[in-house]
Amino acid sequence: MLRQRRESRGMSLRQMARLLHYSPGWISRVENGRAIPTDDLARACDELLAMDGKLIALARADRGGAVDLLRPAQLPPGASAFVGRQELLRELDGLLADANRRESVLTIALDGPAGVGKSTVALRWAYDIAERFPGGVLFTDLQGNSPAGRPLEAADVLEQFLTAFGLPAAAVPADEAERAAVFRSIAVRRPILLILDNAAGSRHVEPLLVGARGCVALVTSRRRLTGLAVKAGAHRLTVRPMDQRESVDLLRAVAGPERVAAEPTATAVLARRCAHLPLAMRIAAERLATFPHRSIADAVAELDDRKHRLNVLTDIDDPHLAVRAALASSYRELDVEAARTFRFLGLFPGATLSAAAAAALVDRPLGHTRRLLEVLVAVHLLEETGPDRYRRHDLLRDYAAERAAEEESPTACQEAVRRLIGWYVHTARDWSPPHEPGSTRRNGVPQRRVPGGQ
Repeated sequence: MLRQRRESRGMSLRQMARLLHYSPGWISRVENGRAIPTDDLARACDELLAMDGKLIALARADRGGAVDLLRPAQLPPGASAFVGRQELLRELDGLLADANRRESVLTIALDGPAGVGKSTVALRWAYDIAERFPGGVLFTDLQGNSPAGRPLEAADVLEQFLTAFGLPAAAVPADEAERAAVFRSIAVRRPILLILDNAAGSRHVEPLLVGARGCVALVTSRRRLTGLAVKAGAHRLTVRPMDQRESVDLLRAVAGPERVAAEPTATAVLARRCAHLPLAMRIAAERLATFPHRSIADAVAELDDRKHRLNVLTDIDDPHLAVRAALASSYRELDVEAARTFRFLGLFPGATLSAAAAAALVDRPLGHTRRLLEVLVAVHLLEETGPDRYRRHDLLRDYAAERAAEEESPTACQEAVRRLIGWYVHTARDWSPPHEPGSTRRNGVPQRRVPGGQ
């Protein structure tokens, strides 16, 4: 920062040395990171370059943060009824142990579908390991899935972090890169735990990461943060829906062990109706806790009605806490054609489908359809289960059907279904998807064959 400011003022190293009464060699060592500036030098440089205390704060941070720096502890309350996820927590522990052995920085990206409990897992693990970080624990919700559609800017987050360490507002640089430099200087001798929740994508979090040994950054996102893995060497882990045992344990913890024990079969069905998503199961279980005279079988009956299932899975106290709202925030991030594909997939009656069947539904070439399906997979609105095979849970299918009913005309939906039926009728013969650029035709018919079979 000293060098950048000096050069922006058109001042040579020798001119600065003459004005400050320090040797050019010493100032050069400070600028190149080979010497730590004293308070007197930092103050003199700060006054000469009119830096409003920024260089003083950076110099103090560079000495290890022993002066006037706080130890932030920003973790919000986690879920009180945390169950399951033991395998995932062990995997996180293993990554941390390995990073400690290698004395390296650790960056982890947790991705997964809406409502699967990524934030809950991140907070649980953060509470377990928080005491290991003498520099403190920083947390922010980046609002990458905000209903307003405006994720937090990295510069604003960095300002929040720096003031959490006790830096006065006047000492926080205006420029994002300079804020990042101060933040990393603080972290270099004060290992910190950084929880970045709900990232919009890899580029959203890159300015917030530190490269200091002993520091850990845990990022959650509904997107697969492949860019973070490539650029920062992040370890990517996917949080999946709970298994049957974990689901029952969660319902037991929220709704009460007696009610679950009294209706084990209905409890298992309730978990399936909720697609084993923690968000859906917590809402359903809280409804049971709110209405103690209703049976679990009654709750299952409510969820059997597909047209009203998403209405039921809405918190009574907070309408924004709802499965529909969570899915909507992911849907809003899609481009026009990917959103259209998602809607038409809601017309497919089963849980799994082939890429060829999807191509018939959306009336696009097979290769182009594959790329659209890949977009949906990347944001966990679809799951790839094999070559050209895809699956989505019932709640995703219900929401996609809602979007199709509201945003597509009845004629468009009917034509899509007719194309799908036509594909099934002709798939045993020579059905091909719409023409793709570069494919060959014979008598006007595309010759590239489509893998058959649903």
